[in-house]
Amino acid sequence: MNKVFVYSTRVHDTITLIGYWLGVLALFAILCMFCYEITARYFFRSPTQWISDFTGYALLFSTFLLAPRITQNRGHIEITFIRDALPERPKRFFNASLFVLAAVACMWAGSYAIEEAMRQYDRNIRTMAVVSVPRWWMSAVIAYGLINSGLYFIRICLEELRAAMGKTPHAE
Repeated sequence: MNKVFVYSTRVHDTITLIGYWLGVLALFAILCMFCYEITARYFFRSPTQWISDFTGYALLFSTFLLAPRITQNRGHIEITFIRDALPERPKRFFNASLFVLAAVACMWAGSYAIEEAMRQYDRNIRTMAVVSVPRWWMSAVIAYGLINSGLYFIRICLEELRAAMGKTPHAE
């Protein structure tokens, strides 16, 4: 069982790393598109009509591709004044309960994003833009980001519970 858990967490981390680099690539694409737009608009007096749409898409992609990596590294925002007032062991249980709530919220919202992506795919719904693209692409990336972040919240919750019970993390 332990080997299956270690293997599945490694696969999860690898998928997240790939998503991270795709998110970084999306941010780089935004930079390139803005540079191109500025050059085209101010030097050649020929502004593009598609850049604003595609920078919005790239921003959505980067946000939801990068979110799981931020969650994996526990870089999410925390308000800790209640937690800081607790002794160590209750603090761990309190953390675990908060991470369960975060996981449930992410998974719940991710399930809606999956439903919406399937509906958009079935009906061939596209964006209303100069260059129209399928909307399900965006909903699928939102679902990926939310569900993957939810899985990390579950993993963090398990780490907190192990620490509260005085157990060491699984050996890799």
